[in-house]
Amino acid sequence: MNENRSEQLQHMLGSLWEELMHCTDSVGAFVLWNDSREYYIDDNALGLLGMDREYLSYEALQNVLECALDAEVSSSPSKVMTVHIDDEDCIAGFVVRRDTAVPLAIGEMYPLLNQNQLAEHMTEAGEDAFLMLIKLEHIDEGRDEKAFVRSALESMEKVCPEGTVLAYHSGMKFWVFVRNGVKEPQELAENLQRAVKNTPVTDEFGVVISKEHSMTFTGGYVTFRRKEHAAVKEFHYASFALYEAISSGVGTISSFSSTVYELQKNDYRRVQNFFHVLDRNSFTYYFQPIVSAKDGSIFAYEALMRTDKKFGLSPLQIIDMASKYDRLYDIEHATMYNVLDQLSKNQSFFKKRKLFINAIPSSFLSDSDWTQLMTDYGELMEKVVIELTEQTDTSDENLNFLINRLKEQKVEMAIDDYGTGYSNTSRLIRYDPQYIKLDHSLISGIDTNLKLRSIVSQLIDMMHSNGHLVLAEGIETAEELRVLSGMNADLFQGFYISRPKPFFINEISERIRSEIVKYHLEAQGNAGKIYHAESEEKEIIMLSDLIQEKYTGVFISGRDVEIIGEAGMPSAIMPITVKEGAECRLRLRNASIESTLGRPGLSLGCGSKVTVRVSGKNRLVKGGILVPEKAELTLEGSGSLTIIPESVSCFGIGNEFDLTYGKITLQMDDELTITACGDNCVGIGGGKCSSRDGINILSGNMEVSCAGANSISIGSAIGRSDITLKECFVSIGAASANLTGIGSIDGNTRIDVENVKLAITASGNTMCAVGAKNGGVADLNIRNCELSSNIKGREITNIGTRGSECACRISNSAINLNCEGSIVSGIGDSSGAGFVELTETELNIDFLAAECFDLGCRDGSLEITDCQKNIHINV
Repeated sequence: MNENRSEQLQHMLGSLWEELMHCTDSVGAFVLWNDSREYYIDDNALGLLGMDREYLSYEALQNVLECALDAEVSSSPSKVMTVHIDDEDCIAGFVVRRDTAVPLAIGEMYPLLNQNQLAEHMTEAGEDAFLMLIKLEHIDEGRDEKAFVRSALESMEKVCPEGTVLAYHSGMKFWVFVRNGVKEPQELAENLQRAVKNTPVTDEFGVVISKEHSMTFTGGYVTFRRKEHAAVKEFHYASFALYEAISSGVGTISSFSSTVYELQKNDYRRVQNFFHVLDRNSFTYYFQPIVSAKDGSIFAYEALMRTDKKFGLSPLQIIDMASKYDRLYDIEHATMYNVLDQLSKNQSFFKKRKLFINAIPSSFLSDSDWTQLMTDYGELMEKVVIELTEQTDTSDENLNFLINRLKEQKVEMAIDDYGTGYSNTSRLIRYDPQYIKLDHSLISGIDTNLKLRSIVSQLIDMMHSNGHLVLAEGIETAEELRVLSGMNADLFQGFYISRPKPFFINEISERIRSEIVKYHLEAQGNAGKIYHAESEEKEIIMLSDLIQEKYTGVFISGRDVEIIGEAGMPSAIMPITVKEGAECRLRLRNASIESTLGRPGLSLGCGSKVTVRVSGKNRLVKGGILVPEKAELTLEGSGSLTIIPESVSCFGIGNEFDLTYGKITLQMDDELTITACGDNCVGIGGGKCSSRDGINILSGNMEVSCAGANSISIGSAIGRSDITLKECFVSIGAASANLTGIGSIDGNTRIDVENVKLAITASGNTMCAVGAKNGGVADLNIRNCELSSNIKGREITNIGTRGSECACRISNSAINLNCEGSIVSGIGDSSGAGFVELTETELNIDFLAAECFDLGCRDGSLEITDCQKNIHINV
């Protein structure tokens, strides 16, 4: 080292450094000059890095220091800290010994070295030394975890070469070090793994507690020679090899490859940083204000996950890696506890404000963790809004569980990123969130994109008509703010409003608040409005008044509401929504209601109980009556009702073809007419029913017409149906490739018919008039009825099932079946089991088909008592 470098060194480290170095061996110093490729490193630093001065070079030192910089993530016993100096071509810093003590619980389990002790042993490495890092997998935590770990370590020690050292890393990770002589490292690694898999698990007294288990390990190893050795480097390389193995799946063993390392080391560092952040809960949170669209006051804050910049991880990268490495639950757990802790410490900001928290529905907290969370923070939950992404892939069962859990604690919900996933109005209503957050893709450039503006405007109107508040997020310009204010969005969020900050602010800037107030006032003359009927007393609403006041919808939370139109009055675009859980009576008198965008004309909230009483002539155009899961509808009155739904998947009363509907009771004195046209059509019913009472038609005259690829006139498309018809006239007409008149298409059915006149006229491909069409079990009871079926199609089932089981009882009735097709069956099951009982019934059957079956069940019984039969097959 020349004189100039010596002066620089003296300037950087000071004259006392040499003396200090002799007082402790836990810290050392180094300097690298990149231009001249010179270096300085003291003996302490050299020892801490596990290097030999005899084999030292600029390149070797640079390589080892690069590995040691990742000490936090690879748990190296030595950590490198660089210091800032004026010379940009110079790198200087210190090497510090880290505390790598074995936790007491692990030490009591099995005698293991810590990593500092392991590094000392590695100075004795010879030719073909072997270092492997393993992660024990499939430990049976429900039994004796310590016994599994101890048995695994004992089994490995038994098959290791003499002088092998076992050391502790962290969690369920352990080191295996062999000084020399490992000619076949892969074979050794596999032998160790085989020993773990085959070992009987014993307790501390040697009693076997498990012979059958799935315990194994995932491992990564490196081999090296003494002259090339540096303990820090070998630790790092073995950790990288384990990362490769984990990426390939449980039980994989990987060897270190310098070629692969050069290609993937940046990804490796990100993943290791991810594990470091997650395992040490090193998350931080920023809070972005959500403000009122009327006056700019802060309505809520959204908690946004962040990490220290040194880790180089974005929130999206964290979620992606958590998904890949099965750590989403840990993210959910950390988020809930960390954010609620922030809320508890800053309650002065939340007197009338909310805190929005992003949740992962597929990884909701376990019962025990949720109970503990409620114990710690339960009183604060009413201030929380949980955001669920519209694209979330989770089952209906899990989603319902999560929603019910949140409702129990009075936690509100928001649908996040609306517009990026599969937007379905009925699913949105099923979630029944209080807030809808429009995705940034619907906001960006809305001031210049007229088509986008039209779509978003209609979406906002739709949300308002269903009782939701609309939050426009991602606002970045004043022009976007002005347009969204004119569309009557309720809440704003975005960089233009206020950027996220690592603390809570009391107010946004006065300039932005003034703009929001100004734009709101400008918009008042042009805004569409939702009328809120919320009185506890009877409330009478005139449609003409709503139209004059420019209302665009009605939201009902009151108990008794009457909406009055005028005979001959054109339809008013005024969709009606009933609040979730409400119990109310809705009277319609000469009301003609029109909806838009395929929305229902009348939407019942989930869990609501609504009686609709009609008088005069009433119409619902472009949308029917939505009766979602757990809701109950009773339709009565002396007036008539015509329903004409129009959409790809449409329904008259109930829900869509693949969704759940609630209890439906119809007891009108006059006419109910439903005309449905779409790809998937439902007259009355839906996909499946959430109530065992199902559909009850108890009076009135009814006409149901369906035209589409798939149709269910009355009943369920994909699940069980329970249907009761009494004291009514029902006429069903259909032109459909795939039809069930009354019953189920795919599912079991129970149908009880008494004192009914039923006429079914249809044409199509595969048809079932009354029963279960595609293999479901049918339980049919028909008494004192007149039933006529006039069907043309390829495969026709009139009354019963096909290829399943039918229980059919018909008494004191007149049955007229007139059909043409390729395969036609009359009453029963032409290829299945069950029974048919006919008593005092007149049978008129006229079939024209290549294959016919008139009465009974192929593998069952037929009993006919006092019946008149007129059966004509191919006559």
